[in-house]
Amino acid sequence: MSIHQGDFIQLAPTLPQGQASLAYIDPPFFSGRRRRNRAPGPSYDDRWPGGLAEYLAFLRALLSAVQPLLTPHGVLALHLDWRAAHHGRLELERLFGADAFVNEIIWSYRTGGGSKRSLGRKHDSIHVFAAGPEYTFHQLREKSYLAHRYGFKNIEIHEDEQGLYTWAAMRDVWEIPALRGNQKEYAGYPTQKPLALLSRLIECFSNPGELVLDPCCGSGSALVAAKRLGRRVLGVDSSSDAVALAIRRLSECDA
Repeated sequence: MSIHQGDFIQLAPTLPQGQASLAYIDPPFFSGRRRRNRAPGPSYDDRWPGGLAEYLAFLRALLSAVQPLLTPHGVLALHLDWRAAHHGRLELERLFGADAFVNEIIWSYRTGGGSKRSLGRKHDSIHVFAAGPEYTFHQLREKSYLAHRYGFKNIEIHEDEQGLYTWAAMRDVWEIPALRGNQKEYAGYPTQKPLALLSRLIECFSNPGELVLDPCCGSGSALVAAKRLGRRVLGVDSSSDAVALAIRRLSECDA
């Protein structure tokens, strides 16, 4: 386990080069506000006085700092929402080339709130790009529910409390509930992501024993998921509160 406090862009040259098989990046989303759930408690500032130009300069520098830490066939997964996901993909194409695109994973969730002037914006995008052609990918399988029982002999049909289903290759839309404040997993960190989401991503794009990097680790959810799956972890965050929380959560994995 290795977690560092500081500005990742400045720290990156001092970190192990060319060793990360998967870099999961969950940066500020360009929301224009300070993100805080509990006071006192961890928080971070997502306000950009210079507007989009300042944010994109930060994002470009962050991605460029991550690239040398990847193995020659490593994978980078950039997690953003509607505010900047399209900009993030363009930055990744500039850095890795358009042919390096692997997937746009849509994380779909149901939370409160909405608008009278638009449909509810209830998904994030995770753009996955590969540093080389021989990147790791494990085809996971998921339940595919059926309207009725098919008669094909080569299809094995199962049944649970929700109905009939088969096992199918996983698609790129992942319906996973967002965390709520009353859940045991919730650690009090704003915009904390669920372990179920991160575990699935890590299983898809890395192998046990390999290094998973999170340069904006926040509460450490990606690191916790990676450690539970037998990966080595490297995290960085500029907040001392976030780093302390991530270290505590990782230590509880050993308890």
